[in-house]
Amino acid sequence: MLQNILALRPKATDWIFSVKTFVAAILALYIAFAFDLDRPVWAMATVYIVAHPFSGILASKAVYRVLGTLLGAVVSVVLIPNLVNAPVVLCAVLAVWVGTCLFFARLDRTPRSYLLMLAGYTVALIGFPSVTDPMSIFPTAIARFQEITLGILCATLVGHIILPRHIGPVIASQINGWMGDVAKLITESFDADMDPDQLDRDRARIAADLGELRGMALHLGYEKSRFSGRTHELQALQSAMAALLPVCYAVHDRLTALAAENVTLPAQLRDLCDDIIGHANQETYDPDLTASLHERVTAFRGKVEQSSDWGGLLMINLCDRLHRLLDFYHDCRILWDGIRAGNAPGDVVNRWRATAGAEALDRDANGAARSGLSAVMAIAAVCAFWILSGWPQGGTAAMMAAVGSSIMSFLDNPVPALKGFIRYTTMAVGAVVFYNLVILPGIDGFPLLALSFAPYCILLGVMMTSQATYGFGLAMVVNLVMILNLDTTYSSDIETILGGGVASLAGFAAAVIATAFIRVVPADRSIMRLVRANWRDIAAIARGSIAHGRLILVRRLLDRQGLILPRLAMAPQYRDTLIRVMPEVTIASCLYDLRQATLFTSKPVSNRIKVLLRSIARHFEARLMDADRLPDPWIVEEVDNLLRLVVNDPSRADRERLLVPLVALRRNLSKTGAPRLQTQTGGGILPTQPTIMGETA
Repeated sequence: MLQNILALRPKATDWIFSVKTFVAAILALYIAFAFDLDRPVWAMATVYIVAHPFSGILASKAVYRVLGTLLGAVVSVVLIPNLVNAPVVLCAVLAVWVGTCLFFARLDRTPRSYLLMLAGYTVALIGFPSVTDPMSIFPTAIARFQEITLGILCATLVGHIILPRHIGPVIASQINGWMGDVAKLITESFDADMDPDQLDRDRARIAADLGELRGMALHLGYEKSRFSGRTHELQALQSAMAALLPVCYAVHDRLTALAAENVTLPAQLRDLCDDIIGHANQETYDPDLTASLHERVTAFRGKVEQSSDWGGLLMINLCDRLHRLLDFYHDCRILWDGIRAGNAPGDVVNRWRATAGAEALDRDANGAARSGLSAVMAIAAVCAFWILSGWPQGGTAAMMAAVGSSIMSFLDNPVPALKGFIRYTTMAVGAVVFYNLVILPGIDGFPLLALSFAPYCILLGVMMTSQATYGFGLAMVVNLVMILNLDTTYSSDIETILGGGVASLAGFAAAVIATAFIRVVPADRSIMRLVRANWRDIAAIARGSIAHGRLILVRRLLDRQGLILPRLAMAPQYRDTLIRVMPEVTIASCLYDLRQATLFTSKPVSNRIKVLLRSIARHFEARLMDADRLPDPWIVEEVDNLLRLVVNDPSRADRERLLVPLVALRRNLSKTGAPRLQTQTGGGILPTQPTIMGETA
């Protein structure tokens, strides 16, 4: 941590944030003193807990924190008086409540999760200290709600009034960069000789960045920048950009396949690809040029649509992907131009909004259950020791076990952060003793009290602006304030102060132990959980047992790719797993198209497609148990058989609608070799020699 502190180079905005946070904290403390609230330090500490450099994020979290605190206070008032005579039952109910709230909070990947989390551990904050005096539960609940709400309101008002910093311009700057990344990816995708690893990294990075965009856009309704209220439009843009990723993958794959087959691109197609690249890299978007490029793609497709050789089929498929690329890129550009101008086209927004909902996001029910269970076990262990030993500070320890189990639960492995919090709490106890014995005895009046806290709080507030030092800064400030337990009159009770500090450490230690044994999931297991979730969805698509639309499913698979990327730093051996995600997205899309094709094609072809889909579903279901399982060679043979049926009947009305997904599926099941597309003279079907490389899921 010392190295991180020494490496910190705060900017002017960081100092402004720290000073604003301190002003809000002192204002909250002053008001709490003025109204003689029960524990004024809760108001001051809450300011630092909710503090954020961006006003929109601060306000959105504040709303849900207030509501969560209110819900927690109400539940406390209902539970404590009715169960106080049964301490074992009461502790069990409180532990289960915290765990249940944490479970649902972990499932929700929006700011609403703060409501659920606060509703959980607010009951612990109010309930456990009140167990020995149940008659005071109602005034205690009211006091905690007032103090916490006061801190939230002061932080929010100061953040919005004094030099507010909006997240809208930050989002705009990042989107401009991402649009440049998308144009670069399109350019690279048209180069058949491009390094595949570089393309995989670029696609994965954009997918991860898009997940970040979704999280930031949720806060725009709570600030007054020019992008205020543009959350839905930005989510639509995010979905359109995500849809481009598998299309770019498909374009590069088809061009690579054509090069492998030694097919020379016709001059018309080569010029068309060059013009699409130039179009994507223009600073000013021209919708008319997009329409012209669509016409040229259609004209070229008309020349090859009756092809019966593998190269011709690849070009038919490529034309379909070029149409999609132009459509999706068109939507990205007009959405972004419209958002900046304040008039994003409603039809385009509505087209993509459905793919930005909760259905398009991964939910880790197992991880959420583990988080909830670890909280229950940590609280239960502390409460058991408290009841058996009669420890006077047991309520504080149980309270901090609930807090410690909750606040870092969003991490794959919260243990290092919680251990750090324990170290910093121990250091804060030293600062508490210094303030209590040296500083506070000489304080006379509130201005001098505020001045005495200024150097300490402002310096540590600056550290809260960096992810590397945030935990240190927050723990040192909040623990100093809470353990000192400031009031309107000075009281030096070192025994109580140290007892509270030891209880806090014990509560966090229980959270660490329970989390380490129950909650922690290694990075490799986390990655495989995401990969297997993709396999289950693909199997469900093949079986027709999933009700969501195609783009929603594609978006969900890409969301998981964005979640895999940051975990690779801890499990680099799974890099190939990340690379396989994009072919899986294409496979899912092909299966969806083939499932739809069974509704309009002839019965013999429809039946064969259904057999193929069931076989693919069984393959992905089998991979849940055997992750390295290769596809059954029969699957590739049956794809080739279906291709032959369609290719050798040029009069079929559904020829192209069947060829497009079949060619794409064939390419993602077997990267080498070409299918035999001609029927034998005797009418039989030539067997295919599959050359499966394992690129499929």
